[in-house]
Amino acid sequence: MAETSDFFALLAAIGGKAGLFPAGGNLARKAVNEIVRAQLVAEGTDLEALRAIRALLGPAAFAEALDGVPAPKTKTLLTRVDPHAPAHAQPGDRVKALLGLADASRAPAAAAAKPAKKASSRKAPAVAPAEPAPLDGKPAPRKRKITGRTALRVSEER
Repeated sequence: MAETSDFFALLAAIGGKAGLFPAGGNLARKAVNEIVRAQLVAEGTDLEALRAIRALLGPAAFAEALDGVPAPKTKTLLTRVDPHAPAHAQPGDRVKALLGLADASRAPAAAAAKPAKKASSRKAPAVAPAEPAPLDGKPAPRKRKITGRTALRVSEER
């Protein structure tokens, strides 16, 4: 076959004349499942695409294809189509959630409401007393922090 062949058109033609290919029934099922699985784990598959794929395949074929998706990929798919869904520990629960989203029996979870902020229980920081303005107009000399040997000498003198 030439590289420019439209393989989806060829699959449609074979499907239209399935009587000519009785030995290929199981291979056709496997091919459909692999194509659907590849699309489900693809980056661009969102909730609308999930529902469109289910509508095209029907509930049984869609469930069979989804059942073959690896567990980590189902977690990724569920997170993509329903970002606010509760985390499901078991892969079977994730598949059930995806089936519910696909047949629209379950709506995507709404974003969790952020809790209202409590009033701060901390005391307000103490305000340093304002230093009186010097009489001569010059600013008061800055106090130095004494560290190192000077601090040791000062502490010995006291």
